[in-house]
Amino acid sequence: GQRSGGTTPEYDPVVRGPPPVEASPAMHPAIRAPPAWQREFDSPAPTQPHQAHPGGPNRMLDSSNLYAFRATGGVKAVLFTALDETPEIWNRVALSNRSLCSFWSVRASEAGLMSTFDVTRQQLPRIMCVREDGSRSVFEGSVSLRALTAFIRQECAAAPTPAAGRAVEGGGQPPSRFDLFQDA
Repeated sequence: GQRSGGTTPEYDPVVRGPPPVEASPAMHPAIRAPPAWQREFDSPAPTQPHQAHPGGPNRMLDSSNLYAFRATGGVKAVLFTALDETPEIWNRVALSNRSLCSFWSVRASEAGLMSTFDVTRQQLPRIMCVREDGSRSVFEGSVSLRALTAFIRQECAAAPTPAAGRAVEGGGQPPSRFDLFQDA
């Protein structure tokens, strides 16, 4: 074989880089087993970015899951949109307020759902909160993160909770003295 003073590209340490590190029990646990959130960066992007994940803060509402929508308790915030992708502002509102209510999106192609909620294509985009009793409130105002968040929080605060209407003995105040051995 021919020997020259240089290195071939396949064996050049600058091009090739260091060998991969194999996980071993002696490594720090965070290096040996990366945290669960790391998979988010390692996984490929979803093929359809506008489709919300089933467990995500914003779900697509269509005729196939209308029953699940109605069975969901609490306030439901619904965006009716002509767009194929969910607007980023709606995703941000849903993410920051997911503990207050559930978030749903309806595409204009769902004509049956649009008529169920009395929304016409000319009214899009339209945001409404639907309460458990079926009553609805429609968002009127300029679309901003602050305005939408205020609307959602106001609607969730106004919605009756399951405990509402139940009389609490003593006006809801804790007793001034609590004795375990006192006979009731």
